[in-house]
This record gives sequence, C-alpha cells and structure tokens, in this order.
Amino acid sequence: MADKKPNIVFMFSDQQRYDTMAAYGADYMEVPHLNQLSEESFIFQNAYVAQPVCTPARATIMSGLYPHTAGPIVNMINLPAEVKVISEMISDEYFKGYMGKWHLGNDIERQHGFNVWKSSEDSHGTGYTHTQLNNETSSYTEYLIEKGHEPDNVPDIDGDNVAAGRKFNLLGRKSGQRAPTFTSDAHYDMPEEDQMASYLAREATKFIEENKDKPFVLYVSTFEPHSPYHGPFMDQYDPATLPVGPAFLEKPETASLVNRVRADYFMKFMLDGEDQTQDAYMMNYAAPREDVTTEEGWRQLRAHYMANITLVDNMVGTINQAIKDAGIEDNTIVVFTSEHGDMMGDHGMLEKRSMFEEASRVPLLMKVPWLSKGNQVIEGSVG
Repeated sequence: MADKKPNIVFMFSDQQRYDTMAAYGADYMEVPHLNQLSEESFIFQNAYVAQPVCTPARATIMSGLYPHTAGPIVNMINLPAEVKVISEMISDEYFKGYMGKWHLGNDIERQHGFNVWKSSEDSHGTGYTHTQLNNETSSYTEYLIEKGHEPDNVPDIDGDNVAAGRKFNLLGRKSGQRAPTFTSDAHYDMPEEDQMASYLAREATKFIEENKDKPFVLYVSTFEPHSPYHGPFMDQYDPATLPVGPAFLEKPETASLVNRVRADYFMKFMLDGEDQTQDAYMMNYAAPREDVTTEEGWRQLRAHYMANITLVDNMVGTINQAIKDAGIEDNTIVVFTSEHGDMMGDHGMLEKRSMFEEASRVPLLMKVPWLSKGNQVIEGSVG
C-alpha cells in the first residue's frame, strides 16, 4: 500500500433515500451487494446532501463546495469551468474516468480533466453548440441504437440558434435537437442488460481491467431509481406488505409553506379527486405509469421504486467483482452514496426538493481496506 497510490471508485445513484439497505434498518430490501459492501465499510448513518435537488447536490459532490459557492443553485446551471472537481485536484499520476449522468452542463463532452468520459444523458444543462444538438448523442444512446432500440424522441422542430432551440419541455427534450434520443420513460421497457446501470457496470469493468496497473479515480453515476418509477423488476416487492412509516400519505400541518404546498399538490389526486391524467407534470415526468389517486397506487409506486434499486445493487456488485478480479481490492477505496433521496409518499410528497430526511438523507458507505476489514458505524452528521 505504501508503495502504490490507492485507487478510488466512487459510485452514486440518483434519488435513492437512505433507508434502502440493511445498514439503515431496511432488512426487507433485497440488495445483497450493497449489504455486502456495508459489511466492509464505514457506514455514515447521518449523511445529508447540501441541497436535495440534482444539479446543486452534484456540484457539491464533485467540488466539495456548497451550491451557492460552486454556482449551480438550481437545476440546469452549469458548473463553471473554473470550479475544480476532484479530477483537477488529484495528482497527475492518476488516470481519471467519469461515467454516467453529469447534470452539471454539457453531458456529452469530456471536461474537468477527466481522461475517459462515458456519457449517459443527452439533454441536461446548457453549453451545447448547434452542431452538437444536431449530431451528437451520449455514449449510452449510441449503445442503445446499436442494440436495435428505436429512439422515441425524434424532434421535428428546427431551431435557428442554440438560444432559441434549447428550451426543455417536461420530457427533457430540446426543441432544436435533431439527433434522435430516448426519453427517460423509454428506458424502462428495456431488458435489464440494457438499463443504464447495467451499461455503466460493463463500461466500469472495462475501465478497471484496462487501468489496473496504474492509480486511477473512477466516478460511476447512474440514473436509477429516479422517476419514472418503472423497470424490469416490477413484481419484486409486494405493495401490500412493503413497510411504510407513520408519515406515509400524511400531509404536514406545521411544516414550511413550500412543503405544505408540495404535499397539497401531490395529494390532491387522492384526496380531492383531481384528474391525474390531465396533469402534465405527473403524466410526463413525475409518475407517468403510476396511479397516485389511491393508497394502493401509492404503495405500488413505492414498490416499483424499491425494485429499481435492484439495478443499482447489481451495478455495485459487478463493479466490486471487477475490482476483485483485477487484484486491486486491497488498494482501492470504494464509496457509494446518492445525490439525494425521494419522499415516496412520506409527508404526502413525491420526489425531492424537501429538507425532510426522506429527501435529504442518503446512504454513504466508504470502504478503505487498510483502515478496517469489517464495518464501523459513524453516527455523527456529515454532508
């Protein structure tokens, strides 16, 4: 260990709340690889994100700065080029890779000092040139097309300039984007092997094998279990028996105004009889395949969300096995976390954008083999 710099593998999911593995009290969750990693890791029981929204949370994860210092305080704001991330801070002796969702600007273009860049998103943030909008797609989209999947997002609207053409609708499309892509909803009809987490696991395995003889840092960021809550394991959990807490579908009466307003919005379909099918946000983004008009529907949504964590778990297992197969397990730091959580009906809300624990508290596992062979629980708060 003293003669060789340690490798770093940093895996993070999107919208995975803390109570989704045994180390955080969820013994019912079928996540053997995450459970195994927790047995070998420092378990941070009280890890909180800087802000429970995608771009700001990612800015903090990558830079170590608060969102208001790094720059991205809401979604769709680029991480400025002058803000350094770990790939620009670490020694030049390291080979640096980033794979998956970036969400801090142009997802497609290699940047911030990374040597290898495997993109998985086509439409997050600004910074795309008109040529890129017309011709370029992510590595993952290219893979799906090569596998024979047909893009469901083939825009027919031309934009004369990037400023006019980059407006997003609720599906994440850009009105000037001519290159065919896939909406988030389309991915969930695909087999497990073609899910984003599975694709990234294979790409990470290649990276580890090819670079095992030199120090490296590798970030792997997958989209699951983010909405829409649908995928290949929809029957894994029984909605009727899946545990829920006392806050499930209970609107907060004394919380902040924003929390009360959000709870009113998500619960109006069940409590006030509002037509979910006429709500653009719910049908195009938040829960296009789920029924939130009944308690049974909410429970099923929750079961589908938990089932998509199986994709994350399998990714973690594949990457950890690649580390072992490469013979570098004793010299590799492995970190797992998520950018933020999901309310999943608790306090009457869905998604993130709340400082309630369900959205702001995340799992954080850190395996450092030469410091501890078993697990150690860290109770103090970290962020």
